[in-house]
Amino acid sequence: MSSASHASPAARIESVQNIPVVVMTGPLDTGSIPAFDAQVASLLTEPHRRILMDLEAVTFISSLGLRSLLRLIKHAAASGGRAALFAVPAPILEVIEMTGFSSLVDLYPDRASALSSSIDAAAR
Repeated sequence: MSSASHASPAARIESVQNIPVVVMTGPLDTGSIPAFDAQVASLLTEPHRRILMDLEAVTFISSLGLRSLLRLIKHAAASGGRAALFAVPAPILEVIEMTGFSSLVDLYPDRASALSSSIDAAAR
């Protein structure tokens, strides 16, 4: 097993007009999930009606990775909103659809679409 997943952070959090954007990189698996969960823990301490997740650089997602995404999805729902995924690579999208996650989140092709929709919704 490679330690490449530990070479860089599994996630970083950006804020765009008060909307958290979680930018993920590499595999979301047993090796990276503890760091990922620690990196996003701050998001779970206050309500966020919208959480955007950038999966463009995700190379693999395990069941543990899905569980961590689900935690963010449920947090947005509990805050009265909905999470969104964008720029999801085809193999990861297939997993998202097969597991039923696609019914729990909004899916967008790219960052601009996800942000535009989220900013419009926040303005209403």
